Amino acid sequence: MGGARSWGCSDPPQPPQSGAMERSCGMDTSGPGSAAEEEEEKAPEQRPRTRSNPEGAEDRALSAQSSVGNRSEGEGEAASSEDSPQGTAAPDGTAWPGPAHPPPEVQVKTPRVNCPEKVIICLDLAEEMALPKLESFNGSKTNALNISQKMIEMFVRTKHKIDKSHEFALVVVNNDATWLSGFTSDPREVCSCLYDLETVVCKSFNLDGLFNLIQQKIELPVTDNVQTIPPPYVVRTILVLGRPGCQPQFSVSEQMKKMLQCPYFFFDVVYIHNGAEEKEDETSWKELYAFFGSLDTKGTNYRYEVTLTGPAVELHNCMAKLLAHPLQRPFQSHAAYSLLEGDEPPEVEATV
Repeated sequence: MGGARSWGCSDPPQPPQSGAMERSCGMDTSGPGSAAEEEEEKAPEQRPRTRSNPEGAEDRALSAQSSVGNRSEGEGEAASSEDSPQGTAAPDGTAWPGPAHPPPEVQVKTPRVNCPEKVIICLDLAEEMALPKLESFNGSKTNALNISQKMIEMFVRTKHKIDKSHEFALVVVNNDATWLSGFTSDPREVCSCLYDLETVVCKSFNLDGLFNLIQQKIELPVTDNVQTIPPPYVVRTILVLGRPGCQPQFSVSEQMKKMLQCPYFFFDVVYIHNGAEEKEDETSWKELYAFFGSLDTKGTNYRYEVTLTGPAVELHNCMAKLLAHPLQRPFQSHAAYSLLEGDEPPEVEATV
């Protein structure tokens, strides 16, 4: 992975234009056509659109406030209503809980610093996680819980190698949420609680209980200036969910809104669903997946969906993409994981 700093997508410094050098030396350029020539010199050559430079975002002019290593306005425009659904409906036609009208466009400008992370990993223990449907590396069938445990351990150990100041906590989710391991920078403590877990039959998804538990265990940082002052740390929750698309128990309180809108709180989701095997569940899992998108009012969270009948390597790839520091990674719609535009990564390549 090379370190969290390599995941950042900062804007490269532009070389000084010749026109600006001439003006700074006080050269007299008056004469016929000089005004038009000066205008041409002012306009920098636009780079071509590539996977690493989507829509020419890196070449757009930054505002005065965003010049301190912040996300460019071009990236802010990418977090549109396409990635933040305006609302979802349950299979029976009733409205799903969640923010009613998230902003169609958001521009979050925070310093791109590699500050310590407090990562809360939430592992689902619903009975569907124990079904042997995923295809492992040797072609045999395995379950999502086993693969999730391995990929979480790899994630924790890799993040610890990147920055030993990162802290991790483990929460298990069934009918309720249980805090298994408090914040620690020792990967061995987290991994010791990760195994020997049993799945249960879950009749509901108590998202309220999960968020209330998180609020009790964390204190969100506050800075005098969000755009220029780095926070002492950020809080990120990674939810690995593997149950069918059931309507979650969730109510939007003022305290909940404050946490979700905090620029230093991130809620990433890896959703494992039945996919194409059970067609009758297709609508419901898509609605639950869209519901998680509606919670992202800032456009800074990452979410992935993986079918339960696919290769297990897809889960590893999703977790590898979450290694990037949330303050340094681009918006998910701008993220690219191949060197050249149009290149498709190998289907069986594990990037962890």
